[in-house]
Amino acid sequence: MCNPQTVAASLPPESGRAGTHDATAPERPAPRITLPTGTVRDLTHVVGPDWPVFDLYVKPMEIRRLANLAEHEYNALELTYNEHIGTHIDAPLHFDDDGLSVERIPVETLVAPLAVVRVGERAARDHVTELTVDDLLRWESRNGRIPDGALLAVDNDWAVRIETPGAFLNFDEKEGLYRFPGISVEAAAFLVEERSVVGVGTDSPSLDPGSRPADPYTHRVLLPAGKYGVECLAGLGTVPDVGAVAVVGAPRHAGGTGGPARVLAFL
Repeated sequence: MCNPQTVAASLPPESGRAGTHDATAPERPAPRITLPTGTVRDLTHVVGPDWPVFDLYVKPMEIRRLANLAEHEYNALELTYNEHIGTHIDAPLHFDDDGLSVERIPVETLVAPLAVVRVGERAARDHVTELTVDDLLRWESRNGRIPDGALLAVDNDWAVRIETPGAFLNFDEKEGLYRFPGISVEAAAFLVEERSVVGVGTDSPSLDPGSRPADPYTHRVLLPAGKYGVECLAGLGTVPDVGAVAVVGAPRHAGGTGGPARVLAFL
């Protein structure tokens, strides 16, 4: 038989014994907690084994069931995937041996004003169009200067293409090239040298257009400058050109060159 005194001694202090509460003791006021107000938008694709990948460099994601409730009393999956799959972040290390790995990106840069430049109409006509400096200056003429510390995202109206097999990477077999939009080297240099962004994002598969996959010049401008990239964003059409705050949920595996990220926007 258990000794009641032993059981009582093993209880955490807050458990106490019934009837020992001092009703005369003043209650502490509840702590004041301020939560963000407004609407939250998810700018993240759902990723799975059917996510389109660049076959030469990346294997499809694998999801394997490790346990189920009926047999093991809990559910668990094992994931095997490349860092650069689905909605993901490129750390500076991705293109710079001296750059920050993903777990070392300063957290204050992962919460940033979101500025969205829209070129979807042009991308519908020209699948390999590139964001230009003129696009950025026109955006500023309407919205004011790109905020310091911003995540500058390009809305090519490309995210919807993930629903159509083959349309997201848009491989042209005749030319042997992927045909998707990107960011020009000149626009990247402008954002690095003339503005003060923390990162640059796009809803297309890459910061560089598909027309020059062997020459990732835009990556080479942005990442060695200490900026991060976010590729394959979703839902940019649900957020305003300016005024939202982005939260980039970057992973923290040691020495990472990037990784899948949950990206949210607070309106």
